[in-house]
Amino acid sequence: MPRAVGVFMLLFFALHGSAKAENSEDIIAGSDVALTGGAVVANVQTGGAMWFNPAGVARLDGRSVGLTGAVLSYSRTRAPGILSSESGARSDGVFSAVQAIPRALTFVMSPRPSLRWGIGLFFTRSFDKFFQDSLTVAPGTPETSEFFATADSERSLYHISGTVAWKKSERFLFGGGLDIVIASQRLSETVSGAYGEDGNGGTFSQSLNLDQSGGGLQMKVGLQWAPVPRFRFGWMVATPTYLVYLSEEGTRTESISPPAGPPVFRGTQIDEIRGTWSGVETGLTRVGGAFLERWGWIELDLIVRFPLRTPELGIDLKTKADVRLGGVFRLTKRLKLGAGFFTDFSPERGLDEFADTKINFYGCTLGVDFANKEEPTERGEDGFYLALSVALRYSHGRGELLGLTFPTSFPSSGGRIGQPTPVGVTVNEIGINMAFKAGF
Repeated sequence: MPRAVGVFMLLFFALHGSAKAENSEDIIAGSDVALTGGAVVANVQTGGAMWFNPAGVARLDGRSVGLTGAVLSYSRTRAPGILSSESGARSDGVFSAVQAIPRALTFVMSPRPSLRWGIGLFFTRSFDKFFQDSLTVAPGTPETSEFFATADSERSLYHISGTVAWKKSERFLFGGGLDIVIASQRLSETVSGAYGEDGNGGTFSQSLNLDQSGGGLQMKVGLQWAPVPRFRFGWMVATPTYLVYLSEEGTRTESISPPAGPPVFRGTQIDEIRGTWSGVETGLTRVGGAFLERWGWIELDLIVRFPLRTPELGIDLKTKADVRLGGVFRLTKRLKLGAGFFTDFSPERGLDEFADTKINFYGCTLGVDFANKEEPTERGEDGFYLALSVALRYSHGRGELLGLTFPTSFPSSGGRIGQPTPVGVTVNEIGINMAFKAGF
């Protein structure tokens, strides 16, 4: 019986992962990122440079502030049969999530004409999701069995970034940064079931409440180089994020009432804080090239994320590569149109005995940028430069996750309640992102 409870717990951890949109930790930070879908390594022009390529900070206005947020982000996940019975009954497996959160806040200053430093706060992940599903077998008969699951989770990963960038010339920029990373996770889950008398009767229930948090570091370095007119090359590399401490508080209980014999209750509790060296974000490198003209620019990027394995946190990720293709096109002196395409493939090594997700995403973006003047305010000039971007972002994902198939009757002592079973899953997300920039 305890083994079965472990299966339930890991299953619903996975359901939270499957409900999230996309796989990577990339964020929407700046108007150019929102408009192109992240194709900015070679030509980033906003505070998002602290995230995508620190060298780009050297090209920014001497004094500027940027704010980016998701006005609305709606995702819908379909995994028919995530709960099923050996009799053939299947749950609908449909759940959704709505979010409206800030993504990035950046500030850039210029102590010298060729030197820039910046500070940024990035919300790389912030999910607040509620999942609920149920399965009824043979309703209205003595054989009726019911299974119910509910889970509420909140997961966040914040970066406080400090960046210094140097402009050697108009053709060559170099920059580096250090991030302080704060990670947190809260989970509250319940799984229960009851068998009809013809299924020998019996009930079971288990619950989990868990709070985890930790802090760590990440380093980045990057460059931008224009070897020929109208072409710019960009490259950056970031180390994995490693937590240096981990705090855990939680309780886990299980209650089993078999058809024969006394009921069984068990409970465990954890409350500790300890030092650690645990990877939570993969290291990565980005490389890209941008073609620039008077009408705007087009860029193609390749992003490679390196493998990461942290058994104590259940992380086992393989190398993966994604592409970003996007551009920004000048319609008038103050109005620009942006569009982009991106991939976001799963880094998971695959489905294991318990539960995991493996979903590949494809997506696109389309948006506009409006400014009060053609170019940002130069040093010594009066007035403000204000720009506002609004972009629509859509992504579609397909893959598999591991669900549970319940037996038709309550298992005998030592049996397993629920057999892990792969099921197909599709995820659709649509969101509206806004970015604001002020130069002074």
